[in-house]
Amino acid sequence: MARQKATATPVMTLVPPPETIAHDAAAILPTTAFTGLAGWDKLSQQEQATVQTEGQLLAQAMLMNGYSRLAIGAHLTNVQPILTPHNIFNKFCSKFRFSKRTANRYILGFKNAKATLPDSILKAAMARGVDIFGDSNEKPLGIYTAAAAKLPPPKEATTEQANTWLDQVDKVRREIKSTGSETVATGLTLLPVPSDPGTLLKECYRFISIRYKRLPNNVKSRQKFVNSLMGMLAAEFGATGPQTFSPVAIPEDFRAQRGRPALTATA
Repeated sequence: MARQKATATPVMTLVPPPETIAHDAAAILPTTAFTGLAGWDKLSQQEQATVQTEGQLLAQAMLMNGYSRLAIGAHLTNVQPILTPHNIFNKFCSKFRFSKRTANRYILGFKNAKATLPDSILKAAMARGVDIFGDSNEKPLGIYTAAAAKLPPPKEATTEQANTWLDQVDKVRREIKSTGSETVATGLTLLPVPSDPGTLLKECYRFISIRYKRLPNNVKSRQKFVNSLMGMLAAEFGATGPQTFSPVAIPEDFRAQRGRPALTATA
C-alpha cells in the first residue's frame, strides 16, 4: 500500500514581511504606550522621541523572534512524520545542533499555541514578551495555564481585545501565585472552586475530552489510552477486581464551549 503523503502545517510557518511586522507592532504597542511611564516628563523631547522609536523597533524584534519560534515548531511538525518511520528524525535535528527533546519542545510549543490561542493574541503576546507558550501537555500555556483556565481566551479578538485579555490573564496569574488559592478574583467576577459532584464531573469530562482529541487518529492508540486511563483510575479509587462500564449520555452543558464565557452581572 502506498505511503500516505504528509501534509504540511499551513499556519504561521513564515515570518511576515517587515512592513507587516512594523504595522502589527505599532498596533500592539503604539508610541503613546510609552508616554504614560512614570518620569516621562523628565525626558527631553529628543530623548522621548528616541525612546519611542527604539520601543517600536524592540516590539518589532520581539514579534519577529516570536514568529521564528513558532516557525521552528511548525517546520519540525511537518518533517517529523516523514522522518520518524525511517528513524532519521534525530539525525535531522542534529544538523541544527539540538536534541530530540528540544525539537519536541518546539513542536509542543507550536501545537499548544495554535490549538488554544487566536492569532491576534499570539501576536500581542510575542510583541509584548508575554511568555504564554507552553512546551508540555500538562501546561499548554506555560505559567498562564491555570489563569487561562479561569479566564479563557476569546475565540476571536481585535488587537485591543487581545491586549486587554493578556492584561487580565496576567492579573489572574499573579493572584493565583500570591494567594496560592484556587479561588481567584479576576477583576470581572469571582471564580470559586466548585465542590458539588456535578460540576466536578463536568470539569473532569472536559479535561479528558480535550486531551483525548490530541491523540493520534487511529483506533488502536485511542483504545489503549482509554483502557490505561480507566485501569489507573480504578486502581486509584481502590478497585481490586475487573470493572464493567457502560456508555452514559453526555449532558449538553458538559461539552466545552469556545470563547469567553458570559459574565454574570454583580450587584
